[in-house]
Amino acid sequence: MAVRPAPSAPASSATTQPGPASQPRQEVTPIPPTRGSADAVAIAERILPSTVTITVTVGSQGELGSGFVLDHRGRIMTNNHVVADAAHGGSIMVSFSDGHRSRAEILGRSPSYDLAVIQVADHRDLHPADLGDSDATKVGEAAIAIGSPLGLGGTVTEGIVSAVNRPVAVGDSNSTSGQAYLNAIQTDAPINHGNSGGPLVNGAGEVIGVNSAILTGSSGQQESGNIGIGFAIPINQAQQIGELLVRDGHATYPVINATVTGNGSDTGVRLATVTPGGAADRAGLRTDDVVTAVDGHPVRETEDLIVAIRNHRPGDVVTLEFERNGNSHSAEVRLRSKRG
Repeated sequence: MAVRPAPSAPASSATTQPGPASQPRQEVTPIPPTRGSADAVAIAERILPSTVTITVTVGSQGELGSGFVLDHRGRIMTNNHVVADAAHGGSIMVSFSDGHRSRAEILGRSPSYDLAVIQVADHRDLHPADLGDSDATKVGEAAIAIGSPLGLGGTVTEGIVSAVNRPVAVGDSNSTSGQAYLNAIQTDAPINHGNSGGPLVNGAGEVIGVNSAILTGSSGQQESGNIGIGFAIPINQAQQIGELLVRDGHATYPVINATVTGNGSDTGVRLATVTPGGAADRAGLRTDDVVTAVDGHPVRETEDLIVAIRNHRPGDVVTLEFERNGNSHSAEVRLRSKRG
């Protein structure tokens, strides 16, 4: 997407002269110190012992990712895509900042949220990370990413929170796992391959997100690394899903029992099919209805609708605004549950 300069203000024919020095000035209030500042050294010392490198080996092939310690029982959070291959006969090795290593196994994983919790066998002297409140995260505040980009364990990078509530689809829709949909925290803290699953930390040294994806450029056949746009799963959601993974070994996510597609006009999402007897059908929605908002929040693309629904839990009731034959309607939909 091209970025264009802002247009100039219209020129005026009048000549503006500076006023006399004694002219009263409008009082200017200084901006107070913001949450954008952070002591990166202190934060690194605090969170590095909680951050791990994860190596997944399948046959002669290996993959690297990151994670962070949840508790003294040896539970570690990471991305599903980091450990997914280990669910099919691979092995997991976790390396800690002090150099010791431990085998691990998957407690539970969710392709739909791209989250997993693993359990290390040796859980002596662990340092659980302090978890923050991602709902309180503000654009512009400090953000520090910690992990193992390109296998370089214990790497610390600093930036800011560039955006919150950014709908993002991650992964290949044609893969067996399908795509994960994130209501992401966007950051310009440099994140590269291998950072996946590691913590995104605020200025207080609290984890506010799970680093999960980057937007990359490409040149010919070669894909570039970080270009200043990374995405993290908000920790409030990750913690909720993590508890399900520990308890049940899997997670559920909410659905309206319909397939959706863009309508080509950036003004809503068309229901391509509606499952008979499903949540949307029972609420009175029909095939070809165009959903324009969820709980008052505009829907322009399919990711907007899916992420807005997945911000809830099965059993919640949401209000969908939609158009049918040129007329506007609304319906209350009680969300159903699907495993994934």
